[in-house]
Amino acid sequence: MGTLTGKTAVIVGASGEANFGAAIARRLAEEGANVVVSARRKEPLESLAAELGGLALPCDVTDESQIESLFSNTVEKYGNVDIAIYSAGVHAADMIADLTAESIRPSLEVSFIGALLFFKHAAASMKNGGSVVTISSLTARIPGPGLSVYAGARAGIDYAMKVAAQEYGAQKVRFNSIAAGLIETDMTSMFFAMDPVIDSHIEATPVGRMGNLVDMAEAALFLADGGRSGYINGQVLDLAGGQQMGHLPRF
Repeated sequence: MGTLTGKTAVIVGASGEANFGAAIARRLAEEGANVVVSARRKEPLESLAAELGGLALPCDVTDESQIESLFSNTVEKYGNVDIAIYSAGVHAADMIADLTAESIRPSLEVSFIGALLFFKHAAASMKNGGSVVTISSLTARIPGPGLSVYAGARAGIDYAMKVAAQEYGAQKVRFNSIAAGLIETDMTSMFFAMDPVIDSHIEATPVGRMGNLVDMAEAALFLADGGRSGYINGQVLDLAGGQQMGHLPRF
């Protein structure tokens, strides 16, 4: 019996074959959780849900009514929500001089507005307390060129997460964030084919290696499980091998 047996976890951003959401869903399922996986794309969700014996519920996080339905349908199926993981995001890499209002909005809609509304509906479904975890980025901790929109949205929700921890404390809902360094996923695999990029990151990382999906899944399990981290709240956990103490490589 796993430490999450009888618990229900909702993971948004789990439609990739090798991404944070899917890796976290698999790890929570290994610990016995009822897993509800969600994203915009239905087909990969259904494949993952079948693998894990869970439930696939598509959701576009730019539509609050779909976020609300995600949690109400989960409660209807399992009776409660105990864990909610927000791993959705939109990459943006424009220099400030090249930004337009139209290029800024997609990241804000998903990484900030969508995440904040996810907090709202996740907490409302946690009648017995619970844990909400958002996946952030090392780039929200240390700056780099071209990252004002992507990193700014992540940094904003990291701060809002701390406010949520205050507001929902009496309800015994904890809020924490994981600021991930460069880890190979479906979205970042192109960088791992570039030796100079990886070598420079390793050189800037005190532990001397790149992170991986196992690192992410274990960190998420730690924060999700009240038995492991029940006294941790309003915290940004740096998952970057110590690179957060230095700087991003410059090319």
